[in-house]
Amino acid sequence: MAKQRFNVEHTNAGLQFVIPGTEKPVAAPRIRYASDGSQLVIPGAEQISRKDLLTRILHKPLRPRVMQRSLAGTTLFGAVRSR
Repeated sequence: MAKQRFNVEHTNAGLQFVIPGTEKPVAAPRIRYASDGSQLVIPGAEQISRKDLLTRILHKPLRPRVMQRSLAGTTLFGAVRSR
């Protein structure tokens, strides 16, 4: 059996087909911003104390910033011996 091309919507008049692109628009969720005086502050851009910043950094998971390199074929610390 072929798939239906239209969505079905239950209304007071019964079942009705909804043509794609003509659905009822859904309102975007309302975003509440914190305020700093008379200005609104974007989430994540608020000014925080150094103590709070260090606490955030402390609780972040550790991750490598640079890929590790193999030491195979090199001397200790990558120094080349002169002869």
